Amino acid sequence: MSKEQDTTVLLSKLLCVGRQLKRSLQAMNTDPHLNNSTLSVIFQLEHHSMKMNDIADYLCITLGAATSLVDKLERQHIVERIRSVEDRRIIYVQLTEIGKEKVVAMRNHILNEAKVIFNTVSDEDLRNYIHLAGSMEALLISYNENVNKQI
Repeated sequence: MSKEQDTTVLLSKLLCVGRQLKRSLQAMNTDPHLNNSTLSVIFQLEHHSMKMNDIADYLCITLGAATSLVDKLERQHIVERIRSVEDRRIIYVQLTEIGKEKVVAMRNHILNEAKVIFNTVSDEDLRNYIHLAGSMEALLISYNENVNKQI
């Protein structure tokens, strides 16, 4: 095959992997009130608080949709909004204690399910998957940064 054909096949495979990963994560989700977007946000919030526009950018959604998502998580006592001391117009979103407990429980459950998925994969193949995924991620990050510079 030509490089163009190989690139087309690779892109198709990556899109399929992305869809299957989303399906798998949703199947692993033990909370019917959380979808993949909310799961993704709470896993990000585990590491640091985020501004509303950061959440919108992270999920590639509108600010209004991000606000609705955060409203839903706030009603479930998973997140809370905190006003910036320096600039009261800026609102940060962070996990509550309930949210932190939920993230730990969900992470453990997902990791156990991932062990089942990758159980038959050799250690060497698993390391190769990690390396290839990292390389592809770096290529996509570079592309996205270049595209954003042009905008």
